Amino acid sequence: MLLPRVDHKAVSRISRQVVFLLVLAGMLTWAMPALATGGSAGHAVRHRHRSAKVRHRRRSAAVRHAVKQSRPKATAASLTSAPSGVAMPVGNIPGWHEAFSDDFTGSKLDWQWTSYWGVPGGDPGGFFDPTHVTVSGGQLGISAYKDPSDIAWDAGANTYVTGGVSSSPSFAQTYGKYLVRFKFGAGVGISHAILLWPQSNTWPPEIDFSEDNGSNRKTTYATLHYGANNTQVQRSVAVNLTQWHTLGVEWTPGRLVYTLDGKNWATVANANVPSTPMNLDIQTQSWACGTSTWEQCPNATTPSHVNLSVDWVVAYSWG
Repeated sequence: MLLPRVDHKAVSRISRQVVFLLVLAGMLTWAMPALATGGSAGHAVRHRHRSAKVRHRRRSAAVRHAVKQSRPKATAASLTSAPSGVAMPVGNIPGWHEAFSDDFTGSKLDWQWTSYWGVPGGDPGGFFDPTHVTVSGGQLGISAYKDPSDIAWDAGANTYVTGGVSSSPSFAQTYGKYLVRFKFGAGVGISHAILLWPQSNTWPPEIDFSEDNGSNRKTTYATLHYGANNTQVQRSVAVNLTQWHTLGVEWTPGRLVYTLDGKNWATVANANVPSTPMNLDIQTQSWACGTSTWEQCPNATTPSHVNLSVDWVVAYSWG
């Protein structure tokens, strides 16, 4: 019996097309959960944070150690040339052991971080896109601007698309000291949050050690969130966030000490201070008008681009 002649070139072309379609289907499957989070009542209690879609693959301790050892160490030259004019601390300090750091000397976000993607829970006026997160000139940059490429992904035409990063692929701990040196460009309706978020991704609790409501850059807030009803303990301090500053928190059992440029500015002693592993997250976010009595929304004065710049990040373990 004669078999039909096989055109191997045609088969190869078809195979490549099938592979392309399978890859495309996989990308859509990955993306769709983020679309489902927009405006859903199930995520309405989330407080100025990433979409519920964000999940992270964690590396083994051995792999994390190997990669950390392979990263270039900070040198005297790299430290004295810090964009903010203040060098990143290196090594242990009294009572604390260095556990995590990044001075963003590369050309892209490294494996220690992962970027947000999708609609923030409870905020139909915001959208996170990894392309709005860059590393250049020794700084991490998170830029807010209207991005037509995200309209198809549920971002409105007037939405200021922003970004966020989490240390969850590499670093989470219970208790510790955190320092983040940054500045934030002016722009009504674009807020920031530098926070500790549960490694389990089950909220609350949450510790924001620098955040604002997008009204101006003259004040920063620190907020402890806990309990099913999102009970909040908030403190505030006057500071010009458009200039470089180092904001931080010392998190120990039942106690939070908030710091600004190396000085303590507020202390919270509360039995509801978290005692579970938490990640370090950095983000900016825009808000829909009328959705909140606290957060402001963009207006005619908001610049076309609003940038958060981070010079360095250091975290220490307690004890």
